Amino acid sequence: MVERHTTGSGRKRRSSATLARLEEARRRRAEQLERERENERRVDAALGPFAEAVTAIEAVERWREDRIGALSAQLDRKLAELDRQRAARVTEFERSADQVRADAEMEIGEWRAVMAKSVAEIRAADVGAAATAALLGISAKVVTALSRSAVASDMSGRQSEGAGGVSASAVDEADLVPGPGGRPLQVPLVEPEPEARIPAE
Repeated sequence: MVERHTTGSGRKRRSSATLARLEEARRRRAEQLERERENERRVDAALGPFAEAVTAIEAVERWREDRIGALSAQLDRKLAELDRQRAARVTEFERSADQVRADAEMEIGEWRAVMAKSVAEIRAADVGAAATAALLGISAKVVTALSRSAVASDMSGRQSEGAGGVSASAVDEADLVPGPGGRPLQVPLVEPEPEARIPAE
């Protein structure tokens, strides 16, 4: 009897230990399932904002491309307008520059006429071309050119006044360079004979 009682207590103890282990395993499984459900809830909760963010980013990217396209088109229009304005300004500048050049050339021509007249006066005072060049600080070639200009201007003025004067053939290049001894050769001013004059009507 004692032996059977002892054996029965051992089976009871073993059954209690097995039940405890099973209960612990069930508890752990329940906790694991709860953690998995919690993780699923967390994943589900995170998916919503993520999807919303993706949609928002796509919308912003479309807006960005559309806006940049509009700005690019606006820039092209403004650049085209600036190109037209630039072309107009360039044309206006060229026209103004041409007028300035023309005005300057006219004024320079007037002052060159003054220079030519001065050279003619100096040459008429029996000053040679080389001496005139040294006196004025210019080259003999310029003296010769100014002398020719003075003669041409004088002839033009005389012809325009109808008073007669030296013909173009009467002025030779040799008349504008120094003669022997460094003395300038004078340009002959030939008055036409009385009978050559055309009577006024």
